[in-house]
Amino acid sequence: MKCNRVYDVTVREFALLTNGGNNHSIDCHSIPKSAFEWLLANGVSKSEGQRELVKVKRHGTSVALQVINFVGVLEMPCKTRIEILPKTSTDTCDPVSARKILLKMLARVEKLKLEEFQQSQLQVLKQPLYELLITHFLTAVSKLVRQGIRNEYQRIERESPYLKGQLQVTKQLRQRPGRQHHFHVAHDIYNANRAENRLLHSSLKQVLKWSTSSANQKLACELLFVFNEIELSSNHALDFRLWKDDRGLAHYRPLKPWCELILSYQSPVAMVGKHNGLSFLFPMEQLFERYVAKQLQRQLPPEFKLKQQASSHCLTHHNGNDWFRLKPDIVIYDKSRIVTVMDTKWKLLDASLNTTKDKYNLNQADMYQLYAYGEKYLNGQGDLYLIYPKHVGFTEALALFEFKPELTLYVVPYDLETDQCSLLMACS
Repeated sequence: MKCNRVYDVTVREFALLTNGGNNHSIDCHSIPKSAFEWLLANGVSKSEGQRELVKVKRHGTSVALQVINFVGVLEMPCKTRIEILPKTSTDTCDPVSARKILLKMLARVEKLKLEEFQQSQLQVLKQPLYELLITHFLTAVSKLVRQGIRNEYQRIERESPYLKGQLQVTKQLRQRPGRQHHFHVAHDIYNANRAENRLLHSSLKQVLKWSTSSANQKLACELLFVFNEIELSSNHALDFRLWKDDRGLAHYRPLKPWCELILSYQSPVAMVGKHNGLSFLFPMEQLFERYVAKQLQRQLPPEFKLKQQASSHCLTHHNGNDWFRLKPDIVIYDKSRIVTVMDTKWKLLDASLNTTKDKYNLNQADMYQLYAYGEKYLNGQGDLYLIYPKHVGFTEALALFEFKPELTLYVVPYDLETDQCSLLMACS
């Protein structure tokens, strides 16, 4: 049975979702039976090509679903909306702080204009993530409307009872008998029905369906009135290709990433049947990797070049072919010379687990991977970096790891609140 109102649930990565009950913590939350069954049918991987969103876990005497490392918002057909926040600490999570960090990362990586969230009031940041994103989008559209919606000349070809514009002689000569008094003409009209405005109109219609905030709904309706005479986009891909970036449309530029996010972002969950619910889902490992790379790029001297996912080396050669391509997250070049290689890992290390058994929760495969990067990209000489998020259990760089005297590894924390990472600055 589908419920009529939106049921909001806020959890963080790796939280448990139980089928009914009274659990309401950020690490274990109850959801309606209809939402649980839909996630069980659609979120659990059943084939190699299907992206997995949840895992089935034992919870006491019953079964629960554990969300994995996607963050964002997912809406089920029964109108249950699950907001998944990043797990930035091992202790109790503050949703406001986690939401603010996630917004900052999205602003940098997805090129969304979210400068004002830094000064947002606490009450504003208590809203669900999707409402915050909708608020920022509507604010950006309001600013564009104040600056002026742009028109353009469009060529119109039509049959007219009077002569207007250019007569299309060939078509006119082929006119059927009895219709010679109608003219085939072509002329230009100046209106706002252009690709950019069609995409904005479609985005506004979409967020109006998603929003549950009366303030957002009111503003969306007011803006839709402004775009009322403009058609909806019938082909998003084509209209995005037609989006112009000239000087006269400079104030449209910040809106394009918003429209791409609203109209084009696909859920990682393979849906069964048609479901057009709200879905903003981001793999947290990729988001962390891209965010650190973009922040570091801003800090590098101009002569240095940063490249993400470089693939210029492979692990081995076999029968004249390259096998097992090596793709570090970040490679920094000084002209053609490689300065250092870095990899990011979205995992919470524990500096107190400094025993040969626990090894700070480091993954042995990651260490092998960094050693291979050092041998192939740095020719066995230089410094490597392994970057993890900073939290209360991992506040300072670990003691130096030595693969061999000429090849060393730094395991360093990245502070997502202050964007500080001292050893990263040393390489710049």
